[in-house]
Amino acid sequence: MVGGMNEPSLERAVELLSRTGSAEFERDLGGVLTVAISRVFGSQLTGTADRMRVVGGMELFGRVVAGGRRYRVTMVCERAVLETAYAARIRLRAVEVAEEGAETIVLASRQTLRRPARMTAIYCSDVVDGDVVDGTIVDLSRLGVRFQTTRMLRRGDRLFLRARFFAEPLETSVRVASTRRVDGAVIAECVFQVPTRELAETVERIAGQRESVPGGTPLDIASVRRSLIVEHVDEAPWRRLLRRSG
Repeated sequence: MVGGMNEPSLERAVELLSRTGSAEFERDLGGVLTVAISRVFGSQLTGTADRMRVVGGMELFGRVVAGGRRYRVTMVCERAVLETAYAARIRLRAVEVAEEGAETIVLASRQTLRRPARMTAIYCSDVVDGDVVDGTIVDLSRLGVRFQTTRMLRRGDRLFLRARFFAEPLETSVRVASTRRVDGAVIAECVFQVPTRELAETVERIAGQRESVPGGTPLDIASVRRSLIVEHVDEAPWRRLLRRSG
């Protein structure tokens, strides 16, 4: 999908990416993947990359400049097969082009909540896997949350969210779509990794409960924080999710 009239087409974006014979991509799991490009056809390209850093179904994000503007190109790895002991032959397909800096989350029916929450790092650039990130959910929608924390989160980070709203639990994996700093805190726009119908219904129930709570009802922060304490973590849901999606 192309977001605007002035943005390059998918085919043009792939052509620009391949001009030097290689391209660097951000991985959706974090880190960078370098691809040696061997062929371009339409919105697809083939090449080789480090076999330990790419799998089929992975999203990769490249950047191109066109008309003096910088664009982010989202690619999906449709195929990754072992070629040598160190390299995989891959096929990538462009699925979206968006102007850099214009990526915002338009979340319908956003509910302002400011509730304490905890996230567990799955794959993050600056947070150790499995580490707990404390913060506050500023607002919530059917598509994601805005999360405020003092920890360093970056676009592309993946975490598992655990929160409670008016006795309604919300547990799901999220991906950081963008971040900004405000008064020393990090504000992360997070989208639900698997936006299921059940998850949307949970958000709707939370919104309904919020509307039924009198405006002057105080929030018992201590009880909310107690509900977020994880006394034992075995193979958490996000571990099983990773195995299914890999």
